[in-house]
Amino acid sequence: MSEINKLRQRLKNVGKNVVEYKMTVVEAKALITEIDELLKPKIEPIKEVVKAPTVITKIMDGGHF
Repeated sequence: MSEINKLRQRLKNVGKNVVEYKMTVVEAKALITEIDELLKPKIEPIKEVVKAPTVITKIMDGGHF
């Protein structure tokens, strides 16, 4: 279970009158590490675009046959 989900579950389990939540240093560091990983910009592989030559079709109408 991820650290963020653990924190969410613990916050759901607290009573209504609770105004403070304490966590261990290890839990806090793991949570910060996970949040940093989520905030990193994801590098997507560059997709190569192949431009095919366009064929222009022209109708040459000379009139009546």
